[in-house]
This record gives sequence, C-alpha cells and structure tokens, in this order.
Amino acid sequence: MNELTKRTFFGLLYSIIVILALQTYSWTVVLLGIFMLTGLREFSALVDLHYKTVLLPALFLYLTSFLYHHQAGVDINVIKIAAAFSLLALFIPFIYFIFDKISLHMLARMYLAVFYLALPFSLALGIDSKLLLSIFFIIWASDSFAYLTGKNFGKHKLAEKISPKKTIEGVIGGLAGGLITAYLIYRYSGWELMLKLPQFLILTLIIVIFGTLGDLLESRFKRLAKVKDSGNVIPGHGGILDRLDSFIFVVPFVYVFLLII
Repeated sequence: MNELTKRTFFGLLYSIIVILALQTYSWTVVLLGIFMLTGLREFSALVDLHYKTVLLPALFLYLTSFLYHHQAGVDINVIKIAAAFSLLALFIPFIYFIFDKISLHMLARMYLAVFYLALPFSLALGIDSKLLLSIFFIIWASDSFAYLTGKNFGKHKLAEKISPKKTIEGVIGGLAGGLITAYLIYRYSGWELMLKLPQFLILTLIIVIFGTLGDLLESRFKRLAKVKDSGNVIPGHGGILDRLDSFIFVVPFVYVFLLII
C-alpha cells in the first residue's frame, strides 16, 4: 500500500468512525474519551511530561462534565461529589510541587495538558451530537479548501516559521469552504441545530478562525519537540492530535458562544 492509498484509506476510516459514533450520545462519550486519553498521551510525550500525572485530573473532569450534561436520572449530589473530587484532583500537582517532588516547569506542563486537552473534550460533552458533527464537517471542508486554495494560489505565508505551507490565501479559501459547508448543512441536512442561519454562520467563522489557530498551536508544539507528527495512531496521518488540533482549540469557544446566545 503506497503512501497516498494508505492516507486515503485510513482518513476515510477515521471519518466514518467519527460520523457513526456521533449518531448516539453514548458512543460520542466513548469516542471523545478515547480521543482525550490518546491525545493526553501524545501531548505528554511532546512536552516531556509523565502521562500518569495528569490522568486522574483529566478523568475526573471528564466524568464530572458527563454527569452534569447528562443530568436526566442522575442525583444532583452525585454531580456535586464528582465535582469535588475533580477539584481535589486538580490540586494534586500543587501538593507534589509544595513537597519539591516536581519542578515549576513540570507543574506548568501538567496544568497545560489538563486545560489544553481534558477541558475541551469535557466541554464537548455539553454540545449536541449533530452540532459536534457539523463542527467536524466544517473543519474538514475548511482544511480541504485551504489546502487546494493554498496549493494553487498561495503566495503570502501566514506563519512561515511555524507552518511553512500555510498561506493567507489558503486561510481565505478555508473560510469560504467552511461557510459554504455550513450553509449546505443548515439548508439540507434536516438536523435540528437550534440556531438561526446567521448564528450558525457566525459560529462557522469562530470554528474556522480558531481552528486555524489550533492547527498552528499544535505545529508550534511539534516544532519545539522537533517531531513531524504527534504520534502514529492513524497510519498516513500521524497521531490523534494531528487530526484533532483544530477541534480541540475550537470547542471552548463554541461552548462559550452557545452559552451567550
């Protein structure tokens, strides 16, 4: 299997798994949980962090978010207890630091891992599955349009030292592709997104803009670590972070936007 065939096959397989899993909330929880844990492992390797030191805070945060957003049939006291354990778990790194078990830089990396990865995936549990799927479609379309536009018309580099192939023309093309995809989803998918079209298009702007920043951020992490890919979970594509860098950075902003409107 040559590189192009491998990349195409596993890219389609990844997309199909995401689309099928997001059809039901239970499988959404499972898939996002797997993505979070795999992403944490990859990110820990990038920043020279012990994976197990951030595992407990991440899991408690994810569990608390699940219970909070899936309140039907869940006793409020159970949610409060889970939230309390989440706070305790988040303070564990400080205890290690107080007793000189970890350095200040290690402490910072631990909290960076939790808030960069565990928080977005936890917040994603509070977003409707169809809207989550829309986010994926918009990101995929934006990436494809950005690649094609940048390859054929790109002349002005966006951030050459971080991502040499990204161009301003590519970003504009990606934005156009995202907006077109959002319009098609809104008009023809039949999904109840609980948003008016102008709101959905504003949300798309947020997704494309912050998705691009998320892509650049992960590229920056990889450059500092001197690696090409964050991992090798998806043959031909690299790691989970390589596929989800935009999604991870986008989710908190989408969540806040939905709260505002």
